[in-house]
Amino acid sequence: MSLDRELRQLSKAKAKAQRSGQLREEAALCHQLGELLASHGCYAEALQEHQQELQLLETTDDPLGCAVAHRKIGERLAEMEDYSAALQHQHRYLELAHSLSNYIEQQRAWATIGRTHLDIYDHHQSQDALLQAQTAFEKSLAIVEEKLEGTLAKRELSEMRTRLYLNLGLTFESLQEMALCNAYFKKSIFLAE
Repeated sequence: MSLDRELRQLSKAKAKAQRSGQLREEAALCHQLGELLASHGCYAEALQEHQQELQLLETTDDPLGCAVAHRKIGERLAEMEDYSAALQHQHRYLELAHSLSNYIEQQRAWATIGRTHLDIYDHHQSQDALLQAQTAFEKSLAIVEEKLEGTLAKRELSEMRTRLYLNLGLTFESLQEMALCNAYFKKSIFLAE
């Protein structure tokens, strides 16, 4: 299906949900539109959809939905290289996940924050950004090891570890700590196989 056709269908469904006052359905459609637009590089338009999603979810008292919307807003802002605003939303995501005692979302929040710091390093060569990325990835990994072990399917845990090991490998490569870089890359490759 073409992008234009998918956008028309989702927009039509969103307008219908809006007319009938189905706020959660409208928010879900904003989320889908935002993801679709972002996957085609339309970050500003995607950001608007996720911002509307957040506003709708705030009115329906859905803290988990609000947390995820903050993550998506942060991701879009990072893709637009507005890192300061991205980190604000990602930290709000983390706060909400923490307030809900949702370890899966806390793990994702730290991983997202770490990736944003890696992006900052890639654009500005900031050593501090690398150290912030390392800290965030290590906190994410600690949650996987200490809180999620035994609560999720082994495959899902393995995928989380694989991504975190890869991100830590990239971080240590940029820090020019090659022994740690290679160790994390090997762990990532081993789990991915």
